[in-house]
Amino acid sequence: MRIVNYDDCLDKGKVASVSYDICVGANFPVYYQDVYEHLFGEKDSILKLLLDDYGKISGFGVFQNYQLEVEENSITMLYLSGMVISYKYQKLNLSKEVIKDAYRSFPSDFISLRTQNIAMAMSLFHLYSDNLFTSLENLDFKSLKILRMFEPFYNMQENGIIENCYYTQLYPNLGEMKNYFDINLGKYDALAVIIEPNLSKRKKLSIFEEKIKKT
Repeated sequence: MRIVNYDDCLDKGKVASVSYDICVGANFPVYYQDVYEHLFGEKDSILKLLLDDYGKISGFGVFQNYQLEVEENSITMLYLSGMVISYKYQKLNLSKEVIKDAYRSFPSDFISLRTQNIAMAMSLFHLYSDNLFTSLENLDFKSLKILRMFEPFYNMQENGIIENCYYTQLYPNLGEMKNYFDINLGKYDALAVIIEPNLSKRKKLSIFEEKIKKT
């Protein structure tokens, strides 16, 4: 398996068609046009393709790279807006490798996503587990206010829930979120997951640090 950047010489329709088939095979509820717009609708999106040993697309990850100027400080956030891996290659930690590859291309103060999928949340937390955790005392309301300046997290509550984030329920069993994080998601809500991968540049901390430590 290898991870490559999308190249403009590739046919967008064919890439979207294969990606749509992957979504269907993974029982992910989506339409072809949704997939196409997600892959190519944003001009500045970062599209990573996961290729199998025969060069066939077996998964994809779509990212945005946000930057804010806050009190004379530049804060960057690599945001994972969507990822689907072929059902044949799930549970191999490939999503973690795709995120790592994107971060190597765009080192940022934060890596983030919003999700109903416990596997994606745990993949992000375990990326840099050796350097992730210190005291929660550095996290205050001001920090949350800064994070809410990023479009994916406008409506994030203090407990990390983004209400009515999705127009439909994407995953049938949200009980795992309760088991891992002691957080009750409504069927249209999302869980915001935010980590700081670079210890030397740490500004804020994950709002789920203590919950992860208990797992």
